[in-house]
Amino acid sequence: MSKAERTRQHILERTAPVFNRKGFSGTTLHDLTRATGLTKGALYGHFRSKEEMALQAFRHAMQLVRSGVHSRLAQTRSSKERLLGLLEFYAAYVLNPPLPGGCPLLNTAVQVDDDVTFMRRALRKELDSTVSFIQKILDEGIVNGEFKPIPDTRALAFVFFCSVEGAVMYSRAVRSDEPMSYVTTYCRQMIDQISK
Repeated sequence: MSKAERTRQHILERTAPVFNRKGFSGTTLHDLTRATGLTKGALYGHFRSKEEMALQAFRHAMQLVRSGVHSRLAQTRSSKERLLGLLEFYAAYVLNPPLPGGCPLLNTAVQVDDDVTFMRRALRKELDSTVSFIQKILDEGIVNGEFKPIPDTRALAFVFFCSVEGAVMYSRAVRSDEPMSYVTTYCRQMIDQISK
């Protein structure tokens, strides 16, 4: 990795938590220079704009989440284990997220203003990707004979993901794992109901 690549990585590692906590509109250039220890000129030497930095920081944050998910799911062998592994990941993640400030999907969804379309597009892409990932697990489980036929795996993937993400929001807001515990229990029952 070149010095420029290392500096760019340093900027992303330091600014991702700031954008995650404050959002795009709430983050100032002063926040970014303070977090990185770099000057405005140094930041703009590696990124064309605050918009590009925010977008890349969001992608970096999501990569941290994906790495955590994939690390947890690497230990699984079946579709059912993968769904249960996702639940376990988010149950642990709720009060101890891989990035300071909480879930980057949830934070970005709440914080991004309607006119910040580049972030909304990136958010939509990540949300759709997550639902598709869950749908793929369900589809594979049906093909492998682990799950009963499900009329609409996409709808079930939405229910699963939105339940878990809603529990993340509620648990973070009240600083308690109780909401996640209820949702995890319900989702486990749902997984048992579709299992053969």
